Amino acid sequence: MRVCIAGSGFMARTHAVEYAQMDIEVVGVASPSGPDEFVAEFGFEAETYTDVETMLQETDPDYVDICTPTHTHVELVRTAAAAGVDVFLEKPIARTLSEAHEIDEIVADAGLTFMVGHVARFFPNYRNARDLAIGNEGVARARRLSPFPDWGSDNWFANREKSGGIFVDLAIHDLDYLRWCWGDIERVFARRHRDDESEHGFVTIRFESGAVGYVESSWAQPDSRPFTVELEFAGDDGLVEFSSAEESAYAEWTDGEATVESPLARNGYRRELDHFVSCLEDGSEPEVGASAGIEALRLALAAERSADRGVPVAPEEVTK
Repeated sequence: MRVCIAGSGFMARTHAVEYAQMDIEVVGVASPSGPDEFVAEFGFEAETYTDVETMLQETDPDYVDICTPTHTHVELVRTAAAAGVDVFLEKPIARTLSEAHEIDEIVADAGLTFMVGHVARFFPNYRNARDLAIGNEGVARARRLSPFPDWGSDNWFANREKSGGIFVDLAIHDLDYLRWCWGDIERVFARRHRDDESEHGFVTIRFESGAVGYVESSWAQPDSRPFTVELEFAGDDGLVEFSSAEESAYAEWTDGEATVESPLARNGYRRELDHFVSCLEDGSEPEVGASAGIEALRLALAAERSADRGVPVAPEEVTK
């Protein structure tokens, strides 16, 4: 299997670590600033480019892994479609719903295999939490806390016209995951605090089932604090919880036995890339297609609208 990588920043590096351990040949890497150091660092025998169109024309990959800033996604998907190349696209699918729908139309018209990288679904601890029986769902709580991502090229995360801010870029992980686990969402109510580049947001969710969710996301943590995620599911017959700040492996206890496993044996990035490659090999549909990416973005934009207006917002109200 041959892949080209669009981008050479944080997410491209995250995927490159996995490709170096997979039976995947990285045949090209494109970045406007030139990815020569990136390719040398990972020891790839790949051609380097400053534009994606030329890379796809000259390397003939099986797919392209787009790890570029959010506002560039629609144009690069259009480029991949013109070249007839399947696409793995980092989340979020796009900056706006109109762009997201355009991407959906592009990949459908071109008949591409397409997947959005909502990686939370693929981490073992998140996947195990979804599958555990806790009875009727009651309350879900998810946290994702980080220093401001100042590593983005030209500080693009600080430009909310490009990144979308805390809800579109960060909270969208948990909004997608909670919808995947507990079903459609009736309304959201959000609050946030912005201070220069830092941002901290809260989203309260009402599921159509009547269950309640709570998502907290932060780009306001000190640099000394590591990236932290937490999850808690409470039902009328059980409780699931974990935190990345805890050093112990994932553990599950039942009446008869205990199960302990390391969630690091094959992390979510490896699992999602493996899943996409298997879809290319057997012709199946990826688990996270354009429609899932669109609905996750709709929830994030609903949270953004709620925070702006100070009122609850139903996702179906968000159309662009």
